[in-house]
This record gives sequence, C-alpha cells and structure tokens, in this order.
Amino acid sequence: MNNSELKWKQKERKQFSDECWYREVCSDLNCENCIKYLEMRFLMDSSGIPKAKQQPVKLIPDDCDYDKFVTLDSVKKDIKEFVELGGNLFICSKSTGNGKTSWALKLLMHFFEEVWDGNGLQVRGLFIHVPTLLLQLKNFSNPLSEEYKRQILNVDLVVWDEIASSNVSQYDYQNLLMFLENRLLNDKANIFTSNSTTLAEVTEAVGAKIASRLWNWSDVIEFKGKDRRSNGNS
Repeated sequence: MNNSELKWKQKERKQFSDECWYREVCSDLNCENCIKYLEMRFLMDSSGIPKAKQQPVKLIPDDCDYDKFVTLDSVKKDIKEFVELGGNLFICSKSTGNGKTSWALKLLMHFFEEVWDGNGLQVRGLFIHVPTLLLQLKNFSNPLSEEYKRQILNVDLVVWDEIASSNVSQYDYQNLLMFLENRLLNDKANIFTSNSTTLAEVTEAVGAKIASRLWNWSDVIEFKGKDRRSNGNS
C-alpha cells in the first residue's frame, strides 16, 4: 500500500469512527470490519432516519415536562417489550422544538441497539415524515415501491412524524387508514408525533376514524415546554 492509499484508508477509517455510535467507549478504529457497527449502520440507513439525525441528542426537560421524560425513559429501557407487545405512543405538543421528534428517534434507535445482534439485512423499523409520505404517494410518475409499502405494514416499529399536522385529502385519508389499520390490528408498534394535542384537533386533520385509532389506541404524552432548539437540546 503506497502513501496516498494509506492516507485515504486512514481518512476513511476516521470517517467511520466519527460516525460510530460507540466512539466514546471504543478505541478500535477498524469500524468498517466491526459487526456491531455494520449491523447498526444497516438498521439506521434502511430506516429512513435522515443522516443528520442518526446520532442521539441530549434532552433536558422543562420542569413541566419532567414526568413525561421519566415516562418515556421507562419506555426506552423496556423498548423491546414495548415493541413485542405492539405498543403505541402519541407524543404531542403545541410548541415546536421541545423534544417530540428527538424522543421518537431516541426510542427507535434504542430499539435498533437492542436487536442489532444477528439481525443481518432485516429492516426492523422506519422513520416516516408523514407529510412527505403523503406527497410521495401522489407522485404517480415516481411511485413508492411495493417493497417499501410492505415494509411500512410489516416492520416491528414505525415512527410517524408530524401526523395530523394538516388536513388530509380523501386520497391521503384512504392511504393513511390502510397503513394504520393494518399495523394496529396486527399489533405492530407505532410512535406518533404531532402538533395536535386534543382528539378534536386530530379529528379535524385526519377524520374521525383515523383519529379514534391514533388517540384511543395510544398512550398520549403531551409536552408543554418551550422551544429548546436554540439551546441545542431538541
């Protein structure tokens, strides 16, 4: 190996190490041959979590949300059981930037950490930005693959980000209802995030049938803290 190849290899290894979720507790820079790293990398990349969001962030609650953070931390500790039992969370807040999506991602990533060993190439969870999904479903010139639709129905855990954020069309309604009813009736776990904080608001956005399933089949957790994005905590 010549000097330029060696430098390229060292740079590549540093990139792997910088992206590794365990870099603070592992001194091995041989990440590209690390089974744990490779398994986690597959789970992260196949989930649809944006690259910039694939590292967990530190979350500090306002006093008014402390008990909600404790509840979610309890779910996190038992995330595998939560998923196996087909649990559902509806994390909502009128405010933006106070941890809804960050918590949903933290739970999804912790689930990956629990199931990576021996997972191989099995997609186990998805992060879906609902407004984007609904736009994609209407793009008939570039339709979503049938494989991706099957994944939405069948993976162990789906994060539905910004659901009920705006009123849906009849076409959107039919698609959402199909995905959600299938998952709920088959005891597939879901985490919903929303700016709608009452059943009435959810009903106005997505209709009574979907709203009833979201609200009544989920543990509802409402954050009331302020926007913390400017502090780097959400």
